[in-house]
Amino acid sequence: MKENVIKVLKVKPHEHPEVYMLKNTLEAMQEAVGGYIDIVGLDDNVCILLNDEGKLIGLEGNRRIGSDIIVGDFFVCGSDEEGNLTSLSEEELDTYKKFFYEPQEFTKEEIEETAVIEIYTFE
Repeated sequence: MKENVIKVLKVKPHEHPEVYMLKNTLEAMQEAVGGYIDIVGLDDNVCILLNDEGKLIGLEGNRRIGSDIIVGDFFVCGSDEEGNLTSLSEEELDTYKKFFYEPQEFTKEEIEETAVIEIYTFE
């Protein structure tokens, strides 16, 4: 069953993460990230909600995940088997608050190096 409001972790550039109550609608999510959304899997039943065009429109670097740099505000959310976004458990909130606790700084060049567009052709 889809939750109307979900408890997530909001991560902004240069700031520590904070617990945030997010309305579980496309419009609210787009407003929260400042544009079109993209959802990227982070762990089992945990994902990141971010601005799909963030690197193209020059949003500020936020946190590094693997070899990628996430730009702009992003949200750590839960997800269920049906693909609905859900609230994080208290344990997940604690885990990801610690994981993203330290703000990171990035140069424009570092961010540009992670901007990749893949084109697939069908023969």
